Amino acid sequence: MPVGILTGFLGAGKTTLLNRMLAAPGFGRTAVIVNEFGEVGLDHLLVEAVTGDMLVLTTGCICCAARGDLLAAVDGLMARRATLGFDHIVVETTGLADPGPVLNALLLGPGLAGNSSIDGVLTLVSAPDGAAALAGHAEAGHQVALADRILLSKCDLAGPSPELLSRLAALNPTAPVAEARAVAMTRDLFAADARHTARPAPDHRHHHHAADARIRAVVLRAGVLEAGRLGAFIADLQGRHGAALLRLKGVAALHHAPERPTVVQAVGHLLHPGRHLDGWPGGEPRTELVAILDGVDAAAVTALWDGYCGGPAIDRPDAAALMPDGGPGLFG
Repeated sequence: MPVGILTGFLGAGKTTLLNRMLAAPGFGRTAVIVNEFGEVGLDHLLVEAVTGDMLVLTTGCICCAARGDLLAAVDGLMARRATLGFDHIVVETTGLADPGPVLNALLLGPGLAGNSSIDGVLTLVSAPDGAAALAGHAEAGHQVALADRILLSKCDLAGPSPELLSRLAALNPTAPVAEARAVAMTRDLFAADARHTARPAPDHRHHHHAADARIRAVVLRAGVLEAGRLGAFIADLQGRHGAALLRLKGVAALHHAPERPTVVQAVGHLLHPGRHLDGWPGGEPRTELVAILDGVDAAAVTALWDGYCGGPAIDRPDAAALMPDGGPGLFG
């Protein structure tokens, strides 16, 4: 069951985007979990049936009110999957939500555990006042840092400032950025194949405010890796910095199947089971991950990566010393 997460700070325009999404043919077999029906303008969509907290729309979409209990809403949906006939879930978070705990809850909840994959985190950012939100609210920074794709809303009122674009690139160097009004409402909207390469580092002469200055995005690259080394690195990273690991995402080329990219997704202490893509989108097999952490020195993460997945170096433990038993077989 692919699960997409729609997030964005207060006033970013999630309701408008969600309405566009629900009206699109590509989302006809989608179950959408929203916070309260009153917060989502569904008036222009005819309601076919109402059952408790469930709305079945004439478009084929199903809407469910989470009302503060996300897992209960998910479990209720999954229990009725056979009769409702949906094949995709979209969760719209509140404007003040940190998507990290939402991701954890979805991956650990009994209704989806072992039977779902994160389809992606889509973050909406208001072009006129997104920089102010990032400057004043840590939640806005986390929403951007965890995104697989960033959409800029209200660009008809004011285009994104260089300050905003610089801050987005610093918080999340891999998520593609586009104007919301220009994207098509198709099922690949959430774009979580983790195949995006890191953008060039932004100009750090710009001052970053305290609310997002702690968040660091560290790009980790290598060639084809042994699965044990990658698994050992992730386990060590989670052991040292799990509480601060907002997200680890990317693709890996592993020795036992280099022709098939392995998607890596981790949030905090939770590692989602690796899944394989059919093939590389272009170029040679490679490993490219992005670790997004709160308050952790980037150099420490890079040194840990080099120890497990880099070549030998003076005054640095190599993989044989770090994992004498061969490491956990998380991706074997």
